[in-house]
Amino acid sequence: MQENNKKRKIFSIFVTILLIGILVLGGIYIHNTRKKRNTYQSQNNTDYEVTLNPNNYFINNPLESNHSYIAGSIQHIDIYFDYYIKNKTKEKMDYSYGLTATIKSYADNGTKLIWTKDFILKTRNHLKEKEIQIKENYQLDYQYYVNYVKSFQEYYHIKTENYLSIKLNVKIDDKDNPSVELMIPLNENVIELTMKEENALSENDNQSIFIEILSVFMIGIVIIYLVSKILFSNNSEETILKDYQDIIIPIQKEPNRNIDDVLYLTSLKDLIHIAINHNSYIFHYQNNYYTVIDHIYYIYQLKKST
Repeated sequence: MQENNKKRKIFSIFVTILLIGILVLGGIYIHNTRKKRNTYQSQNNTDYEVTLNPNNYFINNPLESNHSYIAGSIQHIDIYFDYYIKNKTKEKMDYSYGLTATIKSYADNGTKLIWTKDFILKTRNHLKEKEIQIKENYQLDYQYYVNYVKSFQEYYHIKTENYLSIKLNVKIDDKDNPSVELMIPLNENVIELTMKEENALSENDNQSIFIEILSVFMIGIVIIYLVSKILFSNNSEETILKDYQDIIIPIQKEPNRNIDDVLYLTSLKDLIHIAINHNSYIFHYQNNYYTVIDHIYYIYQLKKST
């Protein structure tokens, strides 16, 4: 019993040191991750104009952004990409970026994506600056993509819901980072353009930090569980009994004995040592294990599993 308590004490100390170590390392990791993310500052001023075919109805042409447009009257869409990223440290960023157009066609009322087609509009690779200033103007031939989708529908005799994605994607150190995406409906009478921005450099929200801290604790719990399994699995009473099955004899009836002849032990190992040292057997009845030495019953009561 003393040996078991000693091991438990050592295990408790180990767990305490381990938890402190995990929390310290986890704190350093989270701090460095947040610091890395916070070294960037980005700003998006991307905009667009919609130019219509000559007509007698729209006096102001081109039309400004954030309006509804008659799709059949659109001649082209001028997109002005204006994206800025600054590194707050003195280090320069190795970056590249590209402009892509992607047709996405959906069936079943827009629930199933069945076809995509990518068009590379422009790429620039392996640039290195502390501040990234991307200014790209692109004139989009809207009707070209409308006709492209129509030919697809006619070829397969299928009706689809279609969108054109014009995307500026930035890579820093060959990793996808911020992106600006303009979503344009195709094959509709009246359309509205939607601007979406994804900034992977600014993910220091409370949810991501909570997930990181929770992950650190989960790793600590798993390590503690594995260590406890190793330390105590081979020392459980069930395991000990299996190791000494050759000297354990089950009996059907408890023998008669005087209370003065009984000595209760608090450790199963002590009972086993006494039996081995006296070349005696251990008798098993219900939860009682005992050996008899010089008319003395040395008994250990096995704790019931809960």
